[in-house]
Amino acid sequence: MSYKELENIIDTKIQKAIRKHELIVAFISSIIGLVFIMGLFHAILLNHTQINAFCLR
Repeated sequence: MSYKELENIIDTKIQKAIRKHELIVAFISSIIGLVFIMGLFHAILLNHTQINAFCLR
């Protein structure tokens, strides 16, 4: 096995690891974004019901 073949094997392993890591980071960030959007939507809804209750009083 030559040095060049070994280098290619290591490069492909590193690229696979980077791809996997990018996928995990993207998945986690999308979940965090979804939770943030849901929280924002919930806060807007809550605020809307409070405004309605205050105006109807």
